[in-house]
This record gives sequence, C-alpha cells and structure tokens, in this order.
Amino acid sequence: MDWGKAKKIIIFLLIALNIALFAMNRYYNSDYRLTQAEENAIYKLLSQNGIGIYTELIEEYDPMKQLDVTVASPDIEELKSMFFDEDENVETEIEFDQLILRTYSAEVIAEDSKISFSCPTGYGEISGVGNDAAKKLAQSFMERMRESYSDYVLDRITYKNGGYQLEYYEYYKGYKVFCNYCIFFIDDYGIKSIESENYDINGFVEENRDICASSEAVLTYMYSSSGSDTARFIESIELGYDLRESEEIVDGSKIRLVPCYYIYLLNEDEPFVVYAYTNTARTTTAAVTAASTDSLDEQS
Repeated sequence: MDWGKAKKIIIFLLIALNIALFAMNRYYNSDYRLTQAEENAIYKLLSQNGIGIYTELIEEYDPMKQLDVTVASPDIEELKSMFFDEDENVETEIEFDQLILRTYSAEVIAEDSKISFSCPTGYGEISGVGNDAAKKLAQSFMERMRESYSDYVLDRITYKNGGYQLEYYEYYKGYKVFCNYCIFFIDDYGIKSIESENYDINGFVEENRDICASSEAVLTYMYSSSGSDTARFIESIELGYDLRESEEIVDGSKIRLVPCYYIYLLNEDEPFVVYAYTNTARTTTAAVTAASTDSLDEQS
C-alpha cells in the first residue's frame, strides 16, 4: 500500500468532514457566533497541517448586504492640485484610457478609480527619522488630497526596502473597504510613490445574506495550500468589502462590492482572499482544485 497517498486521502477526508460539520453547525446555530469548541478544533486542525496562527478568529459572522459603489475618476485640475505645486509646469498626455501628468521630477497616471504617483527623487520634506516621521509626511499629503480621502484611516506601517510602506483604507459603517486604499512608500528622501484606488460609496443594497464563518475561510485556505512544503503562519484575519473577481470597471458605472475575508500571512506580500458569501478563494475553485490535484499527483 502507498502510505503517502493514503495519508493525503485521509487528510482530505478530514478536511471535508470538518467543513461539513461547520456548515451544519451554522445551519442549526441561529446566533452566528463561533463557539470555543469550534475555535479549539480549528487551531488543532491547523497545527496538524503545519499552519501556525498568531491571531484570533473573528467570532461573529452575521448576515451582510452588498455595498453599492460608483467609479470616481478625478479630473485634470483636481489631480494637479493633489500632486503638484501651483508654480510647476505640468505636461498632460492621454493614452487610451489613461491620463498622464508629468513634471521634470514626478509622474501621475490615472485610470478609472486608480491613481499612481511616482517621484524617484522623493517628494516633500521628511522631518526626523523612523515611522513617526513617515506617518507625519503621509498624513499631511492625505489632507492635501481633500474630501475624497477624508474618511481614510492608517491601517498598518511596514518597514521594507529601506523605507516605510503606509497603508490607508476607508471604513464604512465599521467595515473595511479593501478596494478603497491609499498606499505610500516613504524613505529618507520623502515620498517615492503613492498607489490609490477610490470608489464613491452609495450604501448597502439588497437583502442580508449569510456569510461563512472565519473558521470556514481558514479551512478554505488550509485546503488550497495543502500541497505546500514550506511553513505557513496566519498573521491576521479581516472581514470587509471588495470587488469580485474579473469585475468589469467602466467609468461612471455602479459596482456591487461583496463581503470578503482577508487572511494575511507572515512573510507574504499578498493576502489570501475568500469570498464570504460562497466560501471560495479569489482564484476560481476550479483552478484551486486543479492546482491541488496536480500537486498531489506530483508527490505520489
């Protein structure tokens, strides 16, 4: 008997059984809240599969509505006032759907709701050292970006590549809107780059729908990464709203954001995203299944 293959089959069956048990528990549990026994079972299952977790699970998973937003494209004069001084000579260029503004030292590219700013020599004067100085410079620039970004909150600061990455996100009714962000990279020379995306929020729409529990989202991550031989560590888990995969963005169009779990992993730049309505990963289920099958076949 091939014990290696048998072990993989047993692990797969255990994961499937636990997912079924969690689904049944949610069906019969009307308060949409994880029990201590469920949390303990998840921690044990993660440990058995070589996944560490440095955060607590989100205990409540009340039904959620979709969030209606509209593409917000800033005009040329608004962009100039945001990113350049009044006395600067700004060249304007339009390439396909992109609006490009340039000076001798900086460039802004705007497309739909996305804005990218780069200044290789560094923009602004940074006073002092460390993340407090970087935070002060970023905050002063956020104030310059006016009303569109007035509700953004500094979410995290990370030291990387000799500078600081500061991530601002908008929160609506207590929920983080993952696709409304403004990310700075600042080093000793000032602001080197800004990447932002901003949609006008119109409010919640349609009826409340059940979402999966954070424990189910974690199981989806565990199953999707079951072929990995490297150590994995879950750093944090967040619940908020984001665009659906392959969402078509058209200037002026209305878009429905859906609830998502963001699972942040230690030493990974990108989080693992799970759609909370369907408990499926951002990559399609078919692709995940195929990748997992290929990995198991290679190891057999």
